[in-house]
Amino acid sequence: MPDAAKSPARPLEGIRALELAEIWAGPFSGALLTDLGAEVIKVEAIQRVARNPARPNSDDPAAKPWNTNGDFNAVNRNKVGLTLDLTTPSGADAFKQLANVSDVVLSNYAFGVMDRFGLGYEDLRKVKPDIIVIFMPGYGNTGPYRRYRSMGLVLDAVSGHTRLRGYPDLDLSYNSLVHHPDAVAAGNAVFSICLSILRRARTGKGQFIDLAQSESFMTNLGEVFLEYELTGQSRSRRGNRHPAMSPHGVYPCAGEDQWVAIAVRTDEEWWEMCEAMRMPQLAHNPRFETLPARLRNQDELDDIVSRWSRQLGRYHVTELLQERGVPAGPVLDCGADTYDNPHLQDRDYFQVVDHPDAGTHLLSGQIWKMANRPEVRHGPAPGLGQHNRHILGDLVGISSDVLDQMERDQVIGTAPMPGADMGGVRRARAQGIVPPE
Repeated sequence: MPDAAKSPARPLEGIRALELAEIWAGPFSGALLTDLGAEVIKVEAIQRVARNPARPNSDDPAAKPWNTNGDFNAVNRNKVGLTLDLTTPSGADAFKQLANVSDVVLSNYAFGVMDRFGLGYEDLRKVKPDIIVIFMPGYGNTGPYRRYRSMGLVLDAVSGHTRLRGYPDLDLSYNSLVHHPDAVAAGNAVFSICLSILRRARTGKGQFIDLAQSESFMTNLGEVFLEYELTGQSRSRRGNRHPAMSPHGVYPCAGEDQWVAIAVRTDEEWWEMCEAMRMPQLAHNPRFETLPARLRNQDELDDIVSRWSRQLGRYHVTELLQERGVPAGPVLDCGADTYDNPHLQDRDYFQVVDHPDAGTHLLSGQIWKMANRPEVRHGPAPGLGQHNRHILGDLVGISSDVLDQMERDQVIGTAPMPGADMGGVRRARAQGIVPPE
């Protein structure tokens, strides 16, 4: 369990949050809270284990494959682990006792799940009147869509963002499977929690936060909605092009599948780019001399830029253009490119984290660097139910005999029950990724 007493003081030091969340949006919210110093208790159940895919990786009977999933471990770093069957009276009662000594309850479960456990906001505020509770289902906690289930790709579509992505000559089925709303909702959730903690410090009052992940993401599309209000026309897909910048896009460079991104905002930047390309004559070519002319002749211009860029390395192109004030950057992959990137290395972005079951891996570092506080190194994600005895015994005060009985009754545990709902493994089997049992 992370030793808070040895950590430098951070903004949320002393705050305890209970996280009941799966996949990305909720767990990433909890991870960001730990970066700010909060203690986050990850509440799971041995009847449902969202640590997919949990496939055996050895013949060792002591192996715990459910603790080894990379996606889970990345967004659950620094947390402490608890299992509780909240469908049982003893599990729900233990949660309420834990809420009484906590500050925040965070959940991205579907609408109504926490209320069915008897752990909705009104139930929890009876236990702790100043509790801060945030429920963040896909469509919020009111309205006709509140009972609809959702995932990140669905929310991307409902927000209107999916229809803006991709290339105009390809249909929507070619769009990449991204989950932008999850990450945005996580950041907005942390922001709203911090505001509620500040308000409680001033007024002594708790707070219920109703965060709809779909609406949370739509705030990023403000200019698109404004454009529709002004013109009455829905924006069409643009691919990598921009209506007020040219050249604008990604261009091939020397090497296999190497690319650079370039965005020219002004005629002055275009002139500088022509000098960098050693083609000063292009700056005075009537087809490219002004932005309207470049926009009219984008296909021809992109071909010229591509023929130049593919002779040079992506970092070389970046340096040539950046030296002249032209925005440019290498296109990196999420692997060796980023791990070995000199800028990220210099800023110590990636942290080495040693997990007892998953091994040693590099994880993304904290996104906040506070000059007056030393950076805290990440701890590993907790194993399933790893801290049951500490949390329920030492923190809540439940006796060892009662904990033993809860374990026999499978209210708590450290391994999935036989036949447990394994979430992603079920989906993976349907896709043929994991063979059927």
